[in-house]
Amino acid sequence: MQSKRFATLFVTNDFGPRAGGIETFIHGLVERLPQESVIVYTSQQGDTTAYDAKWLADFGVKVIRDKSKMLLPTPRVIMAVRSVIKVEQPKALVFGAAAPLALMGKFLNVPRKIAITHGHEVWWAKVPPFNLLMRLIGNSVDHLTYLGEYTKSQISKPLSKRAKSAMIQIAPGIDTQIFKPVDASKLRLDLGLAEKEVIVSVGRLVPRKGQDELVKALPQVLKSHPNAHLLFVGTGSYKKVLDNLIADRSLQKYVTFTGRVQYEDLTKYICVGDIFAMPSRSRLGGLEVEGLGIVYLEASACGLPVLAGDSGGAPDAVAPGLTGLIVNGRDTNEISAGLIKLLETDRKAMGQAGRKWAVAQWDWQIWANKFIELIGD
Repeated sequence: MQSKRFATLFVTNDFGPRAGGIETFIHGLVERLPQESVIVYTSQQGDTTAYDAKWLADFGVKVIRDKSKMLLPTPRVIMAVRSVIKVEQPKALVFGAAAPLALMGKFLNVPRKIAITHGHEVWWAKVPPFNLLMRLIGNSVDHLTYLGEYTKSQISKPLSKRAKSAMIQIAPGIDTQIFKPVDASKLRLDLGLAEKEVIVSVGRLVPRKGQDELVKALPQVLKSHPNAHLLFVGTGSYKKVLDNLIADRSLQKYVTFTGRVQYEDLTKYICVGDIFAMPSRSRLGGLEVEGLGIVYLEASACGLPVLAGDSGGAPDAVAPGLTGLIVNGRDTNEISAGLIKLLETDRKAMGQAGRKWAVAQWDWQIWANKFIELIGD
């Protein structure tokens, strides 16, 4: 007789303790499923005994580690997953990232198979021969998920008619009880920004995120807003380039870098800002894009007007004119004009609208409920 326990099996490389965007997404789904209903089959990351035990104690999640550091759809891994399926008899199999693991789908006998897509499947769908593999993935599962309309439009291109029509949106949610307006006045004071109009930008310091364009746009903003100040939260390989851009324009006293901050402090750092800006841009001929841009939603949930770039799925995370603006991430003049417009708008009203929109459309529980319905349908 099939047990009610462990009704869902996740097969994924993207599970802690390693941190990352996909890991956060998968964790958010797993921890909101019914207690004692999930097994996670994942890759080896050293001694994870205590970490895995905590998942079992807190959420009733049974974590099984493969011997390899990277799961691939090889015959050995397929046989290992088959063994888990034989013992546990799950009703649903979920691939934490469709490419490449969901290529195993054809070889695994489970009543319901779902593969979650992110941003990297966009280039799989565009580049031969990976586009053919993407088509095979679509034919190997019951449903492919997608983050937003942009990723759906790109990933669906090589899919069969059936796979395309079976796509369902499952996006990372926002914990609106964590990301919410909070009093950050002390932190503003500690950062020396108490009297500033703060443009906060949170994210890795890399070319795609557009921090360089914010620096280039700042001189124009300062002409009408002399107290404007850029606050960059995060670290990354682009820091030296940004330092040079700042020095070339003598903007040192108008820009602050916080470095890495702890996740539990992120809400307060966002709330230091008067507006949020990340003018992301697509790179490598459209192969490197924003999948969704969850940080825009976090900023909206914190009550900040948002300026986003037009890369990939980033526009899906902004309601133009209601929660913020979308700009060409390569157009410095358009970015500076957008920043000025947000600084001069009714920031409180736009921030409140953003908060309301984030709670109504993007709260984690909304997406968790939709996912629970999908795996149990």
